[in-house]
Amino acid sequence: MFRAGSRRTHDKGPAAEALRLVKVTKTHGSQDSAVRALDGITLGLGRGTFTAVMGPSGSGKTTLLHCAAGLDRPDSGIVRVDGTELSGGGEAELTKFRRGRIGFVFQQYNLLETLTVAQNTVLPLKLAGQRVDRGRAREILTSVGLGDRLGHRPDQLSGGQRQRVAIARALVTEPRVIFADEPTGALDTRSAREVLRLLQQAVRVHGRTVVMVTHDPVAASYADAVLFLADGRLAGRMDAPTPDAVAERLAHLGDDVALGV
Repeated sequence: MFRAGSRRTHDKGPAAEALRLVKVTKTHGSQDSAVRALDGITLGLGRGTFTAVMGPSGSGKTTLLHCAAGLDRPDSGIVRVDGTELSGGGEAELTKFRRGRIGFVFQQYNLLETLTVAQNTVLPLKLAGQRVDRGRAREILTSVGLGDRLGHRPDQLSGGQRQRVAIARALVTEPRVIFADEPTGALDTRSAREVLRLLQQAVRVHGRTVVMVTHDPVAASYADAVLFLADGRLAGRMDAPTPDAVAERLAHLGDDVALGV
């Protein structure tokens, strides 16, 4: 069974912290080819916050996201989502937890081409064996600007519309945390802005917690705060980020790590 933190979310509502990592490490490969992707990461994110995770290629951003979301298991350390520790259980139990508490938005959308917009949106509910409230799904799709696209299939949509379906799908299970991996990476500037505003809305209107990996300083500026990674370690935090300030920090990130800043 999963281990619970000091607050048991199943019975007492959401925990004060949406995400907590304690001394999390993860190594890819073995022996001479081993790479320490995460090196003792400790962090905590409150509920109802929007956090961007940034760093150079190979800094551990995606590994951090995957371990935090329960898509990958760390070699050591503790990961808690909504007060529940993601360890000690089998894969089936972890999958059930993810379906109920976690939403995902990926760069390549991960929509099923044979399903309609409405069917893609409610798929997580069906997979979890939950009752499908089609009226609620329609409301969510309308809120992301797709109320007139319910019967369309992904190949009939633009990239921005596909990503909005992915956001609706992430919202439909009312997850505590939404993890977004480069959600604007494949979009044009206008579509990217629309998607980022929807992620902001998920936080400010729906009370979700969003953790977004991005390489784009403009995308990061939509978040409440930015966490910087370098060489698998936390290398700083910036609150109320602006594109210029984020770009400047990224440009000097390697220098800061070398100096131990």
